[in-house]
Amino acid sequence: MDIAVQWVRVYWTKNSRGGPGAVRRSALPEAFPLPEAEPPILHEVQMLERDDFSPTMTVTTGLPPRTQAELTETGDGHLHVLPVRDAPEWANNGLDLAWRPEPVTMRPRQTLRWQINHRFTTERGWYYRLDTLNVSYGHPTAEVFLHPPTHRVDERSHL
Repeated sequence: MDIAVQWVRVYWTKNSRGGPGAVRRSALPEAFPLPEAEPPILHEVQMLERDDFSPTMTVTTGLPPRTQAELTETGDGHLHVLPVRDAPEWANNGLDLAWRPEPVTMRPRQTLRWQINHRFTTERGWYYRLDTLNVSYGHPTAEVFLHPPTHRVDERSHL
């Protein structure tokens, strides 16, 4: 499987929800260069408000578990991609939970950027998360996700 997956997850509280905090947060990158590794590769990036949104990264060989994303290669040379809404039931993303976009069908040398956001309630208040799933199918380069994607799905809602 010649697939590279990059999860970019941003976490913040109400402190970064409006004004200067929101401006800083919305300037954060949606994608990062891929580290040098043989596909399949899973590159995970987290940016936390409490760490001033400094990225922390992990790299593993293989694909994300099916509990996070369904990536299915077909016999005719296509890849079907559908992220799993992995937020717990008590999280709110403002979307109709019964409706989901169809999986994206990718051909070799295509890329996908899929975004969805969540609001979580805890005993200390609300916090928010933006998930960006970047997928490259076929011969990923280090800068593959730094270019506009072939496919884009935006499931973000106003929280």
